[in-house]
Amino acid sequence: MMTKKDWFKVIVLILAPVNAWLCVLYYLHWQKRGRVEPSVAIYRFNTAVRVTHFAEKWGIKEGQRLVYPFPIGNTPSLFLGVSPPIGQGCPVLFLNISRITSEEVWRPALQEALAFSPPLHIVLLFDTRESSGEEFERDVKRLREMLNRFPSRRISAIAGDWIGTAFGGFLGGVLAFLCDGEGIVRAVQFYPDLKLSPSWEDEVKDWRPKLHQAVKRALEKFYGKPSGTQGR
Repeated sequence: MMTKKDWFKVIVLILAPVNAWLCVLYYLHWQKRGRVEPSVAIYRFNTAVRVTHFAEKWGIKEGQRLVYPFPIGNTPSLFLGVSPPIGQGCPVLFLNISRITSEEVWRPALQEALAFSPPLHIVLLFDTRESSGEEFERDVKRLREMLNRFPSRRISAIAGDWIGTAFGGFLGGVLAFLCDGEGIVRAVQFYPDLKLSPSWEDEVKDWRPKLHQAVKRALEKFYGKPSGTQGR
């Protein structure tokens, strides 16, 4: 019959390798996280430097007149829809969707913007830096499909590889900026911190409300009224 001392030895022999393995897993987890977090921080810093540079050049700062059309020279770009009426009496919201052409992600934000009065024009900015050939065609097709789900002449889109360079993306870039009817920038909103997950469903669940609220803040900063109370 085993004594208490014998049982203690057995338990120690069982738990020791288990604990050692858990320590290895813990170390690998933090080692991996240590590699990822600095790289994300560096990416955000580089994005901030670029965005600040173009914001200065193009007047994307509150109280300044937006330089539009954007002075991109001969850089290729694709325009879909009606040209935005910058400085023609109608407010214009530029929404940087980065590379996210998912209607389920953007629907609440776009519906929010379309509900405000007086009405504004919306320009979606789509980054094509990582697209080429057939992939570019697929991306543009998805962008067109997204626009078709919002059948309004008040929504247009600009696609180009310069967009990600000038405005950044969902890691620290400019999410939205809004001009008044004179073309003066009245609100600038950066991307909120978004959850990165292997699961698209988890990302959508996190991104959709955060992006909606961020766009809503930009709109309310300009209109001065919460959504649903315009004209009352």
